[in-house]
Amino acid sequence: MADGQTVTRNPSDGLTAAGRADVWDWNRLLTPRVVFLMLPVVVLLLVAYAYPLMRWELWWRNNAAWSHGYLIPLLAVVVAHFRLKERPPARLQPSIWGLALVVGGCVVRLWARTMMFAFPGEVTFLAVVAGVVLLLLGWQMLRAVWVAVVYLGLMIPWDIKYYEGVALPLQTLAAATAERVLGLVGYARVAPDVYGQWLVAHGGEVTHYVVREVNVLRLASGPLTVAEACSGLHLLFAFVALGVLMAFMVRRPLWERVFIMGSSVPIAVFCNVIRVTLMAVASDHLHFQRLGVLGGETTWLPGWVLGMVNGATVPERIEALRQTVLNPESWLHQSFGFAMLGLAFVLMWAELRVIDLFFVDEGSEPAAGGGDALNVGPAPGGPQA
Repeated sequence: MADGQTVTRNPSDGLTAAGRADVWDWNRLLTPRVVFLMLPVVVLLLVAYAYPLMRWELWWRNNAAWSHGYLIPLLAVVVAHFRLKERPPARLQPSIWGLALVVGGCVVRLWARTMMFAFPGEVTFLAVVAGVVLLLLGWQMLRAVWVAVVYLGLMIPWDIKYYEGVALPLQTLAAATAERVLGLVGYARVAPDVYGQWLVAHGGEVTHYVVREVNVLRLASGPLTVAEACSGLHLLFAFVALGVLMAFMVRRPLWERVFIMGSSVPIAVFCNVIRVTLMAVASDHLHFQRLGVLGGETTWLPGWVLGMVNGATVPERIEALRQTVLNPESWLHQSFGFAMLGLAFVLMWAELRVIDLFFVDEGSEPAAGGGDALNVGPAPGGPQA
């Protein structure tokens, strides 16, 4: 009771007296009737897309750029949970239009398979999932969880022509930007057409320099190729997934959510440039450390670090360590990527704090499910978007 009004609930569907679901309860979905209807449909869906699902899992297992695919279905459930807390459907009413969406998706997939268009046919998985939700649970549920359905698209490996069409420009961007960053930290930037003359003029000096030839950075320690593995696409996919998750974990205005999701792309590019730059600096420092040891100097590298690689002498171990840093398959190389994930999370967290500090949505309601989220008066228009 609040302000003389009594709130009545229907325990079977969690509605207020005004007909509005104020708190989402998964028990509304996991009823025997709904589960009985969903199980055969879900099984048919998995059978119909068995080959694409097995192919995707093979890509997730063997390609680092798609290793995040294992987590996407679980994260999609998390996104759906937050959307349902924010916008709980008042009722679950199946719609026959879902069957049309399922049939349409299957027809497009068969056509794409006949025409040898594998990727467009596999993307119909999203339309069929949306159709299943609509068929079994209705429009209100689909409006609440459509973000989670689209989110599943992040687990579908791209066709190679689409992947390379994005990866190659990102490789060039990473190499070009890393060259400029190296110039800012003291490296001499040398044009490729005068590289030979510059080496002759500075042949007797031990110096840091960088020469960029498309996707290859030539350093004193040797060439550093910004290959497909260093394009940053796997970081981009991971950061976009993280950005969508963070955008929908808390109720926010639409523009904030769009900004948070969109900012994950430049954050991914920035972090990848930092990674390439750090690998270039590490390669050069290890190279000059090796030269110093050959000249009689003492290495600053601790023994436990050199013990991680094989080599008969200290210079050989330092060179082996440098090669490990540059090897895309090595744990040390991949650790740079994991470090960038942490950096991206910090940047996104700082972004959210800045938005919360300078932009206050005075008209927003408290988060659904909180202590103050219960509406006791007449609902003005049903659940908000």
